[in-house]
Amino acid sequence: MPLSVIVFNVQHGFCAFVKTPTNHALMIDCGKSETFSPVQYIATNQLQAITPHGSCSLTGLVVSHPHDDHVQDIESIKTKLPPAILYRQRYEWDDIKNSSAGDYQNLDSYSKWQATYIPGATEPDWGMGFSRFRLSPDEARKVDEAKYVNNSSIVVLLSWTIPGGVTWKFLFGGDMEEAGWSKLLSTNKEFRSAIGEVDFYMTSHHGHTSGFSAELFAAMGRPLVNVVSAKEGDESVDSNYSKEDYASGVEVGGTTRRMLSTRNDGSIRIHVSDRGCGIDCARFPDNIKEGTAPRGFGALPRRW
Repeated sequence: MPLSVIVFNVQHGFCAFVKTPTNHALMIDCGKSETFSPVQYIATNQLQAITPHGSCSLTGLVVSHPHDDHVQDIESIKTKLPPAILYRQRYEWDDIKNSSAGDYQNLDSYSKWQATYIPGATEPDWGMGFSRFRLSPDEARKVDEAKYVNNSSIVVLLSWTIPGGVTWKFLFGGDMEEAGWSKLLSTNKEFRSAIGEVDFYMTSHHGHTSGFSAELFAAMGRPLVNVVSAKEGDESVDSNYSKEDYASGVEVGGTTRRMLSTRNDGSIRIHVSDRGCGIDCARFPDNIKEGTAPRGFGALPRRW
């Protein structure tokens, strides 16, 4: 079976859905936009022929860190798609509020809900490597007190070796910032070794300059493409992600692309199998506000 990844367009936030080679369903963060809920889309469109884990259609949810834009769709998770396994860090919630800006409704809901999950649940056969790396909140505080929540993000590495020995790797950076990457790389030899030859990098901190790390690229090499989840009009995305030094590039419409972004390309779908790899971009219909017309799919198939 193939490995499929969708990075959803949730404006300023992050949400990705993974269908593993054994057909298990995995989500990384649960952001949403004002008009689109990835959870509702997944529940309606992505659970056919899924392999459940116990009574749950969603086998696992990784919450990289509990900032609102990464847990904004938590009510939909609770009611429509509760996971069998929750992967998260533990925090002092009053400290999170003091270090965050904006509405705390989703953080309060998330903090109460996550406490119902007991660590140590039995994992399934994912059919792929599923590794998680992190700095603890205490370690991240020593790096930068003001940015400790970002720098304690759970970093996810997916790796799948297909018949013939080719390995595909996906790295999800959460909201790690440059100093956090440096600390993780210097203190975790397993992480530094594991990320060699990453193919797809889901950039940290929405592609902003604060999350860009030349040291990280030195360790992982040039991905095929960098994928940025950012809102329309975001001018803080680092231009390095589009440069030849930091991605080998894929051909899109006769043009070499080294960065794909949700702000320009919509939701981004990546599909790898023993026959190769393909990427396409989609503009999914709004599914929160009533009366909105479907926007259709972007006619942008990519194959190489």
